[in-house]
Parts: sequence; C-alpha cells; structure tokens
Amino acid sequence: MKTDSEQRPWYQLRESENLPSPQLIISHDGLRANIDAAIRMAGGPERLRPHVKTHKSAAVAALQRERGITRFKCATLAEAQMLADTGARDVLLAYQLLGPNPQLLCSLVRRYPHTRFAGLLDCLDAMQLLEASCSARRVALAVFLDLDVGARRSGIQPGAEAEELYRRIERSSWLQAAGIHAYDGHVGESDPARRREQAQRSRQAALAVRERLRGQGLPVPELVMGGTPAFPCHAEAWQEGMTLSPGTYVYHDWGYATRYPDLPFQAAALVFGRVISAAYAGQFTIDVGSKAIAADPEQPRGTILNLPGAVAGPQSEEHWVFRVEGRAAPKVGEAVYVWPRHICPTVEHYDRVAVIDDGGRVEGYWEVEARGRALDDPAHPKRSSERASERASGRE
Repeated sequence: MKTDSEQRPWYQLRESENLPSPQLIISHDGLRANIDAAIRMAGGPERLRPHVKTHKSAAVAALQRERGITRFKCATLAEAQMLADTGARDVLLAYQLLGPNPQLLCSLVRRYPHTRFAGLLDCLDAMQLLEASCSARRVALAVFLDLDVGARRSGIQPGAEAEELYRRIERSSWLQAAGIHAYDGHVGESDPARRREQAQRSRQAALAVRERLRGQGLPVPELVMGGTPAFPCHAEAWQEGMTLSPGTYVYHDWGYATRYPDLPFQAAALVFGRVISAAYAGQFTIDVGSKAIAADPEQPRGTILNLPGAVAGPQSEEHWVFRVEGRAAPKVGEAVYVWPRHICPTVEHYDRVAVIDDGGRVEGYWEVEARGRALDDPAHPKRSSERASERASGRE
C-alpha cells in the first residue's frame, strides 16, 4: 500500500499557508532524479558539460558536482563567477565577449586560479579584442571556435574562414585553442527519429571541421554539442572528445514536456501562487503575473497542475485571469501550482527558490546567485553563492 507521500504529488504542499506567493518551488527529489537521468543518457558524468543558465544556483551546481560532473557551460559572467565560487574546475563562458566583458573575464581568471575558464569566438574582430585584453593583463585564456551548424543565431559557418580563425587562435600568444562549440538549438523535431536525423546533420558538420583541423596538425581536444532536446541523439552516437550541454533538463518545463514527450525528465520547478479574486462566474484570477513567470512564450505561458482544464486568459504584471467550464471556480486563497512553459527566464524572476522535500514541506531556500549579470563584490567577506553551496553539501 502506498504511503501518503507516495500518493501525494510533490507540489501539493503541507502548511502552504506560511509560504508567500508567488514563489518558485523546487522538488529536491525531482531535481536529483533529472540530474541522474541525464548522466545515464549521456553515458557518464564525464561526457556532460551542462549549461547552468536554467538554474543559476550554486546549490544545484554543487549537486551536479556531487554526481561527478566537473565541466560546466554558462552564458553570463555572473554565472561564471557563481560556478568558480562553488569550486568548479572547468567553465566555458559560451558567449562572445565584447565591450568591457573581455577585461572582466580576465579579472575572473586571475581571481580564481583553481578554475579553468574558456571563452568562444566566431570572428576576427572579437578575437583581436579578447587577445588585447588578455595581453594587457598577462592572462592566458582557452578559447573555443563557435561554429554555426544550422541554428543561424551565432557562430561562424563551416569552411575555410572558420578554419583560418581557429589557426589564428592556435597561433596566438595569449589564446589557447580548446576545441569547437557547436550549439544546435535548431534541432527541435517532436518526432524522435526526425530529431535524430537533424542532430546527425549537425554533428557531421562539426565533425568534418574537426577532422580538417586535426588534419592540419591542430589540437581540437573537445567538441561541445547538444541542448536538452538534442543531447540524447548525440549520446547515442557519441564520439571521442564530445561533451554534451543540456540545461533545461534540471528543472524541465511544460514546453519541453509537451513537445518532447520521449524525454524522461520530471517537472522539478513550479510557480506556487494563490487565487486572489473569483468575482465572476466561471472565472478566477491568480497572483502569477508576468513578473512571476516567463513572458516570452505566447499564451498559455503555463498550466495549473492542480486545476486541469483551466484556460489561460489575459495576463498583466501581477494578475493572470483563467476561465473554467463545467466546474466551480476555485475559492479565493486556494493554492495553485503553475508549470511554466519556459522555465529558464522564469527562474530569473526570483532571488531564491523554496526547496520541497518528499513530504511536501519546505525544507529550506536556495539563493539564485547568478540572477542578473552583475559580478559579486570581491571584497565581501563571504559571498551568497558560497553560503548556498555549503547548505547544499551540509557544511553550514
């Protein structure tokens, strides 16, 4: 016979009256299960370089490290610093740096000697700026060639120009050629077989460039590929030196669950809210407005798990209207559990997340240290990311 905790969904909280809303809540067990599932799918933690842009949290990065993951990928300097604060040894900042950002990355390299930082490049102009910053600060930096294999968002197209850029990186006095970064965000077919075909074309394009570079005697030690939808496809055809960089999988979201039902990940992050008005028949309003959940997808931007069939209506900054048919509207004060369509920018709305144990109770809070883009003050006696990491490992 199942226990009450086994029958009860993790998100139906006990003592929820003490939890302010809206609030992002995280299933501790679901998060661990998702990390473990990705490791199994990849073929081992050494084949993963997960992206932290979804969780932005030192506590989650600590859990990933506990499972044997040693390499990470990020999109902002704040995320890079958060990872270094947790003791991460290998951090790829997968974003071409311009303006003052090359100098800021050089500062992180000097401040965190235990961490190997890397950047990426897709053009000569950006390379010259990065090289000048490294030279001025006497900092050597690993650099990946950012290769466009079909996403058409950033990256240099395969061909002679890409190979020449890589040769220039390798010849540089301050930059070290670290490999190829080939993000394939365009691999998004719902059908797994068609998705495999998309991923294969991207992989073959990247491998062809790698082979040509190696044929010229150039080192290409790593090939980074595969977001959450694509990485299982690459894992099935894994090649030497390949690392896989899913990000959304840690929390998973309604958008990916709907589009990719073959993925085995759980809903590990929801927005807890409350009904704040039910003044009209068949209609109710919750406090999960556009400042509490990602607003980049079109409506519906989420689904209320404990009110199936509720139809999303207008949403403003602090309000979200829903309609119900064939049933009574929920009462004012009732809890709602919203599964976001897009979890990554949803996390960006919260300074901290409430962590839920397997009994449906809040066991504590984890800070979202890398929310925003500002770097921490190095003069601070103890950064918040260090405190969160200690909580996750039980040292605090």
